[in-house]
Amino acid sequence: MPKQASSITTLLSSLSVLAKATNPSRPARASLRIHFPGSPSPTTVSTPGTPLTKDAAALPPSYSISATALSNITLPNCDLSPVSSHHSSPSSSGHSRRGSEANNAAGQVPHYMVICLDLDPPFPSFPVLAPILHSLEADLRLVTEELDADEGYIYLTADEEEAGGSEGISHPPRGERRTKPVVGYMGPKPPGVSSPHRYVFLCWEQPEGVTGQKVREVLGLNNDEGGEEGEDVGLAKRVRWDQDGFERMLGLGDVVAGNYFVC
Repeated sequence: MPKQASSITTLLSSLSVLAKATNPSRPARASLRIHFPGSPSPTTVSTPGTPLTKDAAALPPSYSISATALSNITLPNCDLSPVSSHHSSPSSSGHSRRGSEANNAAGQVPHYMVICLDLDPPFPSFPVLAPILHSLEADLRLVTEELDADEGYIYLTADEEEAGGSEGISHPPRGERRTKPVVGYMGPKPPGVSSPHRYVFLCWEQPEGVTGQKVREVLGLNNDEGGEEGEDVGLAKRVRWDQDGFERMLGLGDVVAGNYFVC
């Protein structure tokens, strides 16, 4: 069983501290929100450790990042201070300037990668298959056309050039995915006799030169395996996932944002 990656241990520790330090009347809000289309209604995971049913988490989610987690990013307005208030001036309306892009310290438009792992298969007390890779998406970017100053979260969506979509990008409806994943989402399926599993989501800013295609090369998914929407990536490539080795091969830095639910 691979040793749990330090990125996962650090994230879980920070989320635990956050939850303990929060006023019980105001639940902790993680740096990454997970938005499930769900049935019969959408579900958003804001609080770390939120319990979900298999049905609620069955469909591929979308994501949004807390502005406070983006310390390396200049946003196109100052509505979400302190992230960008010292870099740019607000528009006259107090809203974002449509069509503007966020930039990182190198002046580039940042792209992001989000991975989902089950930390407890088949049982939390005996996780010999851990972790299992449940999804991997790359080439996501910040949706700066509509910044939500009240909520303080910024949605992620696919670059239209990367995803092959139509011109013009609008704020994606909550729960809508707009990119082909590297590895398609596999919903939670813990054994019926198991106690709840932790499904953790980690988000990185992609280093220069890292793209979805580069990730596919690293994972050996350039042949037929992977298929449309990545749904054909078999269990053999998902179980006992070497997260630490994956991060080293791609030169990933610190986790930008993260969250987890239990099921």
